[in-house]
Amino acid sequence: MGQFGVNETRTLIKSDWEPTAFSARVIEPEKLRCLLEGASQTPSYLNEQPWYFIIASKDYLDEYERLLSCLATVNVEWARRAPVLMLSVVSLNNGSSGGRNNYAFRDAGHAVSNIVLRASAMGLAAHQMAGFDAAKARERFQIPAGFAPTTAIALGYPTDLNGLSAATQKGDAGTDRPLESFVFSGSWGRPSPLINEPAREASRSESGCLGKRDRSLAVA
Repeated sequence: MGQFGVNETRTLIKSDWEPTAFSARVIEPEKLRCLLEGASQTPSYLNEQPWYFIIASKDYLDEYERLLSCLATVNVEWARRAPVLMLSVVSLNNGSSGGRNNYAFRDAGHAVSNIVLRASAMGLAAHQMAGFDAAKARERFQIPAGFAPTTAIALGYPTDLNGLSAATQKGDAGTDRPLESFVFSGSWGRPSPLINEPAREASRSESGCLGKRDRSLAVA
């Protein structure tokens, strides 16, 4: 894939709604490989690359059903429509020294983010889920000690919401958190003047930064 420009990157990042409806269209093998290459190209601490992925498609139904069975019940209804399911797994220790890798989760999160952004650029939808049983996944896929299942991902081509239950379609409504509630300077809880200055708000449109927007949070 080519390099993204500023506008293209901004469009991908602001499109943070993750669809819960997928078509039956099979993901082309070359696209699936391209997505995973997005993870392999992610920078990491000491180039440890602490991420691993368990992947299952409906072409291998036994493996697919095994991974599906690890998901929380609220996610199973819509996730079973995705042609591909993935599970990200983090190596907790450094490969070189054997000591604890304190940056493993950060680096693995970056790798997953690259997959999600690249999927969007390719017309695919990648929906991350915290709602899964890590212990069950560890047992059913024989994940060894020293590795932690972290995120389940449903992957496919998005479609409309016909056939999904109302609860699954709606999700939880929410709005962006005010910057003052989580951006501090000087001491904890003290809103930073860097984001409170009226002049900065007035220049938002010039910088290309969008204003506040409502959004629907998809199922976890």
